[in-house]
Amino acid sequence: MKQFAVKTQLIKLSLFSVCLALSSVASVQANNALPDIGGNAFSTLTPDKEKQLGDVMMRQTKGQLPMVYDPLLDEYLNSMGNQMVAKAQDVKFPFRFYWVNDKNINAFATLGGNIVSHTGTLAASDTESEFAAVIAHEISHVTQRHIARSVEARSENAPLTLAGILGSILLATVNPEAGMAGIMASQGLAQQSAINFTRSNEQEADRIGIQLMADAGYNPYAVPEFFNKLAEKSRFANTQLAFLYTHPLSQSRVADSRLRAEQFPKRFVADSQDYALAKARVMARYQYQTKDAQSYFLRKLAEPGGNTKANQYGLALTYFDDKQVDKAEQIISKLRQQEPDNLYYIDAYTDILLAQGKAEQAMTMLEQQYLLKPNNQVITLNYANAATQGKAYRLAVHLLRNLLYYKNDIFLAYEMLADTYKAMEDYARYYEARADLYYQMAVYPKAIDDLNETLNHIGPKNTLEIRRIEAKKKQWQAELNRLKRL
Repeated sequence: MKQFAVKTQLIKLSLFSVCLALSSVASVQANNALPDIGGNAFSTLTPDKEKQLGDVMMRQTKGQLPMVYDPLLDEYLNSMGNQMVAKAQDVKFPFRFYWVNDKNINAFATLGGNIVSHTGTLAASDTESEFAAVIAHEISHVTQRHIARSVEARSENAPLTLAGILGSILLATVNPEAGMAGIMASQGLAQQSAINFTRSNEQEADRIGIQLMADAGYNPYAVPEFFNKLAEKSRFANTQLAFLYTHPLSQSRVADSRLRAEQFPKRFVADSQDYALAKARVMARYQYQTKDAQSYFLRKLAEPGGNTKANQYGLALTYFDDKQVDKAEQIISKLRQQEPDNLYYIDAYTDILLAQGKAEQAMTMLEQQYLLKPNNQVITLNYANAATQGKAYRLAVHLLRNLLYYKNDIFLAYEMLADTYKAMEDYARYYEARADLYYQMAVYPKAIDDLNETLNHIGPKNTLEIRRIEAKKKQWQAELNRLKRL
């Protein structure tokens, strides 16, 4: 599906509010409670505390950054990332991988196994192993607890400026130059500790990451190759690359990565088809404007060996985005003849059918796929979208609610559920779905306001629903109060 337009306005939280969330000691657990860890939560970060803090931070980060809610890209990144996590040692909690819509090369890890990649990182990679090198590096930062230990060290050195330093850490992931300036503005001891701690852990993350890549079947030689590419790009750039602000690249680090890679035998590692298609999707939808992307894929297809399925798929996306639906259909139909169950082609063909007003045909196609893959978010979200277009609202609600029961953090599902309820004129459930959407970003005031609106639209005789919403509101208010006290 074409990236679903997020209609709910993203609330731009202040960095202070993000620091406040970081200073809270837990995220929502099964009972939506924020346990009181007591004392300075950063003095000793156990894995359990780290996971809880990371969840709060990631939810607030969703309100700060231009996150990409693209089910195909989400499936690819989480599949590839968790393939390497499965080979890692000292994994203390489940990992979750996210995208930010940013053309710069960068990636970062937060507390608790949350890893975020810029779309520009995938766009800049020439092989899947190069992209995997960046993700493996961030996984290693988490498994080696570099971030947790860095936060602990800063808390010990400068407890009174901890909030400012944590704000600078998050800002460095959004705007690296400003983030480094924020760190430099902190007190001397904390400043030096922060910078030295970062640099001292880069080589260890490289070492662990290279081993992780090799174990997961990727090419470890891609690490020094990617470093050389970054060095070349930086040499001719007016400003330092975003990646290099948060990942200092010294000559010794480049040499060390090369020596470590040479411990492994050289072998050819082919890129997966999903990598090629995911990169084509990024180039078509996130890296270039539509006309520029169209020119890019036409040029690639004309190159020797460039007439690949991925480049054909990318061109089809640009035709669709340029409202040349017939041209897009010609390409996607041929691709689907060869691979009728390919999710990328199913997704594109669904968009084409809906643009042609053929919602029933789209639903028939997707029903068969849904029976084969009932918990796949690509299929389910496309099926629900087609059902909404075809005014089969109850089917759409059923699909979305089942998906959220299976995986309760899919942002698009909440957005689509709210739109579907609105189309049904079921305003009580519309406001509740919208409240859940704000809650996903830890925007408590907006979430609670929408629960109040939910209560306004529930009939007075529906006492069970009123009690349920009141209990939900009470839980969220308690969380917000706890955050305010910290």
